[in-house]
Amino acid sequence: MARSKQIGIFIAALLAVCLCAGGQPPTSAVEYIPGQANRIKDLSQLNIAEYGCPEKELLPNSPLAPPQPISKLKPIPVGVSIHINELPSISDTYNKFQIDGLLTSTWCDPRILSDIPEDQNKLVLFNTAAEDWMGSHWVPQLEFTNRVSEAFYQTQTITLHRNGAVERKARFEEGLGSEFRLEKFPFDQQLLHLYVQSFSWDKQIVKLVELGDVVSLSKNSKLPEWKIKNLNYVIRNHDDPEQGSNEFSRLSAAITISRRSGHFIYKIFLPLGILTFTSIFFLAIPLEAFADRLAFISGLLFTTLAYQIIITSSVPRVPYLTLGDTYTIFLFVFMVSEVFIAYYISQTIAKQGSEQVPTLERIMEVFLPTIFISSQALFAWIALS
Repeated sequence: MARSKQIGIFIAALLAVCLCAGGQPPTSAVEYIPGQANRIKDLSQLNIAEYGCPEKELLPNSPLAPPQPISKLKPIPVGVSIHINELPSISDTYNKFQIDGLLTSTWCDPRILSDIPEDQNKLVLFNTAAEDWMGSHWVPQLEFTNRVSEAFYQTQTITLHRNGAVERKARFEEGLGSEFRLEKFPFDQQLLHLYVQSFSWDKQIVKLVELGDVVSLSKNSKLPEWKIKNLNYVIRNHDDPEQGSNEFSRLSAAITISRRSGHFIYKIFLPLGILTFTSIFFLAIPLEAFADRLAFISGLLFTTLAYQIIITSSVPRVPYLTLGDTYTIFLFVFMVSEVFIAYYISQTIAKQGSEQVPTLERIMEVFLPTIFISSQALFAWIALS
């Protein structure tokens, strides 16, 4: 009876530790997303109101030259906004993620007034027409500098306003690179970096400016395997080594995400932990039946190994040990050590008889569960710290 009660306590403790490590409240249907925006503001009018527009007579005649007054070269204020519709995929193994969104940029160039029909206040150019216009006029040439695959622009527009404001909107899908650190997998947090700057024009020509929500997230940005925890951005000058010694005005944004670890806890680590804990019950098999004890431990060991092979595709393929890898290795070492303990007990019986074995058995009945429960608590503490 005492032994049954002790076993019940150990099982309850194991479940409590595992649930503590992986327990997460269900995802709410109205989960708050940091940086969530309800609409995109009219950046072109905000830019004009904030920074004004130079007179056409003061600008170079060539439409391909930067719209800077010839007498006093000041950086051109270029408003920028990134609205993220969704993050279709995140590959922590390959250090990249997909982003689908809307990139808006605006500046002022009164030389474009001749392109607008006299009876209209603005002219909107779509797709090919927008591409042709940009090929014959000055544009800030903004792009994502951490791009790792070819960009795909679904639609884009150029809007020319009668007050000289120019606004470009582009619906894009980009593959961006961001370094992932997976040492604490599956309890890790990651940063998704976005870097936007001009491709050709340094800080003397283009100055990115903040107009309202520079980076925002749509309600559709929820991720099944990740939770968006934070969003921050900053606009500052950046020394780009690929562009010589020139500094560029750059928008740097970071989305902090944390992995939803419940899937890995309940479907991988909890079953493996229960299998390993069950192997301790080899002590309940009669002392003389060494072969049965060995078969019992080996069966659970190979079951654990087979299970691990099945779920290999669910864990990141990285060249270093993650917390999950360390936990799995510990379970294997624990079960292999039980094989040696069973062998040592059988050899003790063969050499000294069974008089001293009951004491050794009782020690193992306390020692093995204590080591196992303590290790679970340690892993839970590391995961949550």
